[in-house]
Amino acid sequence: MPIFKLDKKGTDISEAILIEASKTTLDLEKHLECWLERSPWAVAQEPIIWIGRQTTASVEKTNIFPDLLGMDKDGNLVVIELKRGKAPREVIAQLMEYAAWVNDLSDEAIYELAAEYFSRQTGTEGKDLQSVFLDTFEADDLPSFNQRQRLYVAAEEIPLGVARICRFLRMSHGIDVNCIAFSFYQTESGEMFVSSEAIVGQEDILPPKKKVVKRWSGAKSARQVVWEAVQDVTRGDREYVFSPKEITQAVLKKYPDFNKSTVGCQIISDCVGHTSRHHYPGGEDRYWWVDKGKYRLYDSEIDMK
Repeated sequence: MPIFKLDKKGTDISEAILIEASKTTLDLEKHLECWLERSPWAVAQEPIIWIGRQTTASVEKTNIFPDLLGMDKDGNLVVIELKRGKAPREVIAQLMEYAAWVNDLSDEAIYELAAEYFSRQTGTEGKDLQSVFLDTFEADDLPSFNQRQRLYVAAEEIPLGVARICRFLRMSHGIDVNCIAFSFYQTESGEMFVSSEAIVGQEDILPPKKKVVKRWSGAKSARQVVWEAVQDVTRGDREYVFSPKEITQAVLKKYPDFNKSTVGCQIISDCVGHTSRHHYPGGEDRYWWVDKGKYRLYDSEIDMK
């Protein structure tokens, strides 16, 4: 998708013209790591405090080096792995290795990592994790640390195979894996723009399956079952915002044996504007993506304009 700069010709914005920025290639791992360290909001569009960069960790006599290690407002640890160009399949094994290491970190170890990192950063010298956390998130008290891990892979391109496996881990095994594609653009005047696209991460995180679920074998297709449930819930109101959970409840009332994990996939497949739709071919234009976990009926007259 092209990126344009709005070039105003005077005070009337209606007279402005769009100047296309050309896509360019940079040393992603070198530059993006620095940019994200200074702009943590760009990772998940929420505040994150970093507690480590290129942290050296020893796992079974092998050293691993997570690019960025952070913490969110709930005390969960955030791991970022950056790749130049196309993310290789091996990045998934790296993320799992990092997750296993992070999962075993005690509160004392987390405090030590943060103290070491803060000592090297301007403005946080001599501060501890508690003071930085309370100041950053304007919190009154500390939450329990490391209840779960949030894993991110960032690259210029997320291959379909990598996205498919990460989505499987997220939706079938409850692992909070996210894939973000970053692109770089530059205008003729030298101005630079960075765009990001969440390839994996908008889908609901589902708990691990505890039993084998049979494939839906009803007279109606799974897509039709979900579509009818959406119509029942919204009553045709195109302004009504619904969630996959709400639709799942409606489906299970009529079809108790329906595989509820299928509902989210069917909604994404038929959802115009959803960043992950292209991974579910064969969909119809039925829904519009409003925000994470929020949808409404698609209106061709106002949407995509």
